[in-house]
Amino acid sequence: MKKDSIFFTDDATRLFLPWMSMLMSFIAVLILAAGMTSYASITRWQRIVGGTLTVQIPTYTQAGEARGALVEREVETVLTILRSSVGIKGATVVSDAQMNELMMPWMGGKISVPELPLPKLIDVEVDPDETLDIAQLKTDLAGQVPVAILDSHRMQLEPLLKLAGGGIKLIAFVLILLALTASFTVIYATQTSLRAHEHIIALTHMMGANDLFVTRQYAIRHFWLTFLGGGFGLLLALPIMAGISFFIRGATLDFIWDPTLFGWQWSVLLGVPVSLAVLVFLTTVKTVLDYLKRFL
Repeated sequence: MKKDSIFFTDDATRLFLPWMSMLMSFIAVLILAAGMTSYASITRWQRIVGGTLTVQIPTYTQAGEARGALVEREVETVLTILRSSVGIKGATVVSDAQMNELMMPWMGGKISVPELPLPKLIDVEVDPDETLDIAQLKTDLAGQVPVAILDSHRMQLEPLLKLAGGGIKLIAFVLILLALTASFTVIYATQTSLRAHEHIIALTHMMGANDLFVTRQYAIRHFWLTFLGGGFGLLLALPIMAGISFFIRGATLDFIWDPTLFGWQWSVLLGVPVSLAVLVFLTTVKTVLDYLKRFL
């Protein structure tokens, strides 16, 4: 037996703990990366379109008849209402040229906007420093221009934000479940190892070693085994993340979900093996001390 060490050669935890920590770390890194990038993408969309509204005024009746000059008067009325409302920074009518540019990817350049039954669009910029009462604005528009349709991007994003919040809670639940699983697994493995080496531990006590000596040997050993396994799990997760990112960018879907990770997000992922090793270290300390107090 080496000085300041316990004979661990026949201890199965030397293989079990690295495999367990590798799997835990692999799962934790993937779900953390997915959660952080998903929430960042949704909040990015909120920043881009969350401060704008759109008002639509139909240019044709449901019977297909052109509404003519009535549309222009309704546009002026809507602009007056919008520009006098608290919380609105500005309102501009989207021109035919701008509409044609927006429609070009779908319709091509052969069809002009006047040939299509498209509504008149008014782009509304919301003042971030003021509180906009959307319900009151809808009431004001309905009172003077009943055909006007207020489209709030913030209201459309609300379900996505709630979904993101639910996803974060689910990720937190999975991480807690992983932590509890790791703790109970380490408790069982440590108790099994203590029973297997009970005679050696008893001998070290007879030679003058105290409980802290035995606890330190187990805790440090389990810390490094878990850290190495967790680090390998992190390395296994990186190519999976890179493959998903390559697929998303190759399919030009990154405008919906941006898989880019920033500095603090990488710090969170790199901290997974360390956090797992610390958890195992603390669990091992308590398990060994409790076992020694009861049986030795």
